This record gives sequence, structure tokens and C-alpha cells, in this order.
Amino acid sequence: MAHSKVEQPDYDRYNREERNACAHLFRLLHEPTNNYHALRRFLGGNQDVAGFRIFTEVALIRDAYYERKHSPNHFMDTLVSIIAQQERVSDCRLYSQLEPIELRTPNITHPRKILFKGASWLSEKEHTVYKSVQGMFNAKPDLVICVGSQLLVYEAKLTLGFDEEQLIRTRKIAAVWSLLLFSDLGFQDPPAVVIRKVGREKINPDVSWELVKQIAVETYPELDRSRRALSQVAALD
Repeated sequence: MAHSKVEQPDYDRYNREERNACAHLFRLLHEPTNNYHALRRFLGGNQDVAGFRIFTEVALIRDAYYERKHSPNHFMDTLVSIIAQQERVSDCRLYSQLEPIELRTPNITHPRKILFKGASWLSEKEHTVYKSVQGMFNAKPDLVICVGSQLLVYEAKLTLGFDEEQLIRTRKIAAVWSLLLFSDLGFQDPPAVVIRKVGREKINPDVSWELVKQIAVETYPELDRSRRALSQVAALD
């Protein structure tokens, strides 16, 4: 029995994954045509972009700890100290001061598990700080651009609005990166932190997907994979 061919929908038309859109955006921003026109337009000006670095879903605290886990005390003490200041907590033991010792032994307790394993040994104020430590290890901002003396961190939404609490957490995370890990990101000194939103024009972002689509149209031929995907992102309801 013959079956009529059923036309299948194009996945790009209903893909709602920010990471997929950001992957295509990552490619677009690296296009060198016309002295990185796509990147400069995305940034909103004709600034010098020499030596730029771009990252997606950046788990910087997690990865930096992994590089230092054989001798983590200085890194973790500094991290805890910065977070305690952010949370306005003055009475909190540093990582190297935690007891029992298993809470600060890397092959027994990963830092994101300190709050869980140390629940009965931590004070209320320490709970606040080590809950934020856990969040720092789990966080993965959507897109990060290091350029000049700026650390630009982007939160992207396809169809939903922005969560103010998430933006506050992102700002705190970026502030920690700036103070603790600026050299890991290629800066000589702590950079200025800028938080930006990427979304549909109707939710008033700093950068719209409609603009990203236009940049892709200007950069790629009609059948290019990234141009097609970013054009569909701009059309999502």
C-alpha cells in the first residue's frame, strides 16, 4: 500500500533552547568579515574588538576549581570571602577553617556539596554563604564577551521574560569572576562588569533577536544554517 509523503516541520521553527540559539550566535560573532562587523554591531558601536574572547554557558568557578583542586584553600578562601561580602555576612568560617575536615577535603566533598554535607555543622550565616557558593558552582551564564576592559555577561531568553532575581545572581557571579578570575579570562586587571539581556524586542532587551537576525542576514547567504536558525529564533512567539 502506497503512503503519501507527510511534510515534516522544520525543527528550527519550534526549537526553544537558548543554548541552541547562543551556539549559532557564538559562530556569528566570530565572523571576521569587515573587521568583525557582526561582533561590533552586536556590541552596539564601532569599538576596538582586538583580542576579544567569547564563551558560552560559562561554568568558570567550576572549571577554575578543577584546575586548583589539588591545593584549593587559597582559591576557595578568596571565593568565600567575596561571597560573604556580597551577602553582608561578617561571621563566616573560610573554606580552610571548616570542620570536620571532610568538608574541605576535595576527594570527599566537592564545594557544591558543602551545604548539604555540612548542614548540621554550619551556622545560619554560613548556610547563607555556602548556599551562594553552591550556586556559583552550578551557574552557567548564556554568553560572555571579554573585550577591552569590559566583562560583558549576557542572559538570553527566547520567549519568556527576564527574571530579576536571576539577573541579580548573574551580576554577583560576574563580580566574583572579575575579582577572583580576571587573569584566567585574559585581563591584566579586574574588568568592569556589564550585564546585558538578549531577547525579543517586545520584552525590551539590551540586544534583540530581531537585530541578531538582521546581522545574520547581512553576514551569511540565504541557505546558511546559522542564518536560518537565527531567523526562526526572531520569529518565535
